[in-house]
Amino acid sequence: MTPQTVSCQDVLARIAALGAQFNPDVLAQTRAAIEALAGEGASQHGPVSEAYGDHPRQQIDIYTPDGRERPVLLYVPGGGFVSGDKSGYRRLGNYFAANGYLTLIGNYRLAPEVQWPAGAEDVAAMIDWAARQASRLGGDPSKIFVFGQSAGATHAAGALFDPDLRPRSMAAVRAAVLASGIYRITPADSESGITRYFSADTTTYPQRSPLTHAGRSELPLLLVVAEYDPVFLGQPTLELASAVYTRAGSCPPLIRLCGHNHVSYVLGIGTAVDDLGPQVLQFLGDQAS
Repeated sequence: MTPQTVSCQDVLARIAALGAQFNPDVLAQTRAAIEALAGEGASQHGPVSEAYGDHPRQQIDIYTPDGRERPVLLYVPGGGFVSGDKSGYRRLGNYFAANGYLTLIGNYRLAPEVQWPAGAEDVAAMIDWAARQASRLGGDPSKIFVFGQSAGATHAAGALFDPDLRPRSMAAVRAAVLASGIYRITPADSESGITRYFSADTTTYPQRSPLTHAGRSELPLLLVVAEYDPVFLGQPTLELASAVYTRAGSCPPLIRLCGHNHVSYVLGIGTAVDDLGPQVLQFLGDQAS
């Protein structure tokens, strides 16, 4: 479809009609609705892809802004631990690059080929790669931000909170945006991505839950949840907010995106239904100074 064949109201109505559920059909319908509004979008700043490891999935797309010594934003997409790909977020990459961030969007290894802690290890490897390569790419290696969504937020939280999984370049990470992730692992259906990645051994779940380690991190966080997140994908953000509140003695910034489902708010960044992008930019700007 060409851009503007539907209105913003049409898109939000279609999202609302899908309700508080998430599955491949909801993802496909949400993506189609937003593409009908915005089109594919011109790729003005990239991407160029490079490897950060030896596995075929260990690839990063690079969106380069104008200028030098730009802050670095690493985006880690979702996919239920068993799927997902950086290629679906080109508009997001161009949006943040156009706003002055060297934007990196990385893939990570997937279950069932790998299990915990491979995803968190890959996020840590991406951060270390960014710290090494930022200057060459026009970025500032001392100003790295991480933005994870869904399973990507879970992996990012694991890498940033758990002392055993943190990147060597942790000192370069200024802040993180964590959106609709799962931070406390609970028993799930044996065919779920959660079980396939974290294992069926529930005795391991407390140690493998990022929430267990949240109190050991003082990293500034922006937490995001959507109105139509399913309970199991929305409630963990509130649990994480509570844990940070307890640790810090003050409430962390928390955004509730009205009218959005689990993916619409990231797919919609840079479009007429973007309710998140400007708020992320404001948060990052506050932390970069």
